Amino acid sequence: MSDFNSPFPFGGMPFDPNSFDPKQLAQFLREMGIDPNTVVPGGVENLSPQAFQQMMQQASFIMNASDQSINWQLVQQLVRQKAWGDGDPQLSAAQAAQARQNLQIADLWLDAVTEIAPVASERKVWRRSDWADETLEIWKIIIEPIAENVQRAFKETMAQQAKHFESLDEVDLEHLTSQPQFEMLKQLPGMQGVDGLKSLLSQSESLMAQLSSAIFSMHIGRALGELSTASLGSTDVGIPSGKDPVTALVLPNVDAFAAGFEIPVDEVRQFLALRECAHARLFASVPWLKAEFLAAIRAYAAAISIDTDAIREAMSEVNAMDEEALQVALTGRLFKPEPSEAQLKQLAKLEWLLALIEGWVETVTFEAARTYLPNASQLHEIMRRRRIDGSPAEQVLAQLIGLRMRPVKARNAAELWELLGAGGKAERDAYWRHPDVAPTAAELDKPLEFLENRQLQAAVETSIDDELSSLLDGTLGWAEGLSPEDDSEGDRQI
Repeated sequence: MSDFNSPFPFGGMPFDPNSFDPKQLAQFLREMGIDPNTVVPGGVENLSPQAFQQMMQQASFIMNASDQSINWQLVQQLVRQKAWGDGDPQLSAAQAAQARQNLQIADLWLDAVTEIAPVASERKVWRRSDWADETLEIWKIIIEPIAENVQRAFKETMAQQAKHFESLDEVDLEHLTSQPQFEMLKQLPGMQGVDGLKSLLSQSESLMAQLSSAIFSMHIGRALGELSTASLGSTDVGIPSGKDPVTALVLPNVDAFAAGFEIPVDEVRQFLALRECAHARLFASVPWLKAEFLAAIRAYAAAISIDTDAIREAMSEVNAMDEEALQVALTGRLFKPEPSEAQLKQLAKLEWLLALIEGWVETVTFEAARTYLPNASQLHEIMRRRRIDGSPAEQVLAQLIGLRMRPVKARNAAELWELLGAGGKAERDAYWRHPDVAPTAAELDKPLEFLENRQLQAAVETSIDDELSSLLDGTLGWAEGLSPEDDSEGDRQI
């Protein structure tokens, strides 16, 4: 199957796509002023009928995009295409049974080290395409706010250009269409004069809505497609991807990850199953956690500023109707380099949540694994290095919404959770009962002082409560040996 993903930037082909002729397609592209070899990698003449049908199917998705900021049907197709790219064969019954057993054993081991309850749902084993289908709803929640900002920025950019074009005359039009990126304007129906151009520009808002939807949808589809080949389970570094509480391993990715180390595959699978079950327990059993995380990431995305100058430059560099070229030109340039104050605030909250989650998962996973897995310490360090380097999920979020999350406090959080565990698993896990009780971002900076500071805080609060009770009882302020019934010196003189 071809890797060609580019949509047709125009419609109305004068031939039947069901009876594909490469030479006829090449001639049609030349008549439109387009070099066929720049449209299809390897040249149009080498395009197979099957690849052409795939190209036309994607073109249909894009050119018939709805008014929504993201064409999720296109996104899902691109993600599944990447998931199938290197083959996504059905898992055998034996493979699935072994992976489910890994998850079952993981829950048994975790029961001994945490009070957080296991997920009450079926343990699942996913192919890459299963991951694509099962996690899409969560990605919609995360990504849609930024897509709306992107679409708004495209409309503003086109509106600015439309104002510039309002005063064009025939000479200006000839000069404009002589530029490579606008040459195909001459070939569009009704574009034989300035009036045709102005008529086209009058539809610019609708065109830009579709164009931005197509570009960002392709961007999302490719990024999530890459993630489908790297995600190890339903969560990855604290990001809840499953639409329902679930424990799942993406077995092809788990085995590919294990192949990179000189550790028995069975041990790697079991360690990753422990991490998956630990993550799942938190999101299923701590009511406020998932809601807090998703609210913070949506608030961050909604506060992102789009770089309209970058969009304008990209549209001047390439054919504005070529979604593929625009998407490449805008890669890494959509978001303003300086985050806003609102973004920084939400980023700090996300880093705090991720640190709490990752630190706890790291602690209980290692505690559960070290008794049974000979290479537990090595696996523990491998996952730490993966966090420092940036997991695939973090890298995808950087591409999608410019969010570069580094849970820099995770090591401190792990140290803190380990210290709290010295008082017993129930005492440690009780800090998850409410966000006001959980360690704060500032407290993660000094984990060794956490308990001392909390004890001082509790003493102060107790003192205040005692004084308030005394005030309500009418005993506040009476010296030792006196009571409300005793007359003061002034009362006796009267």
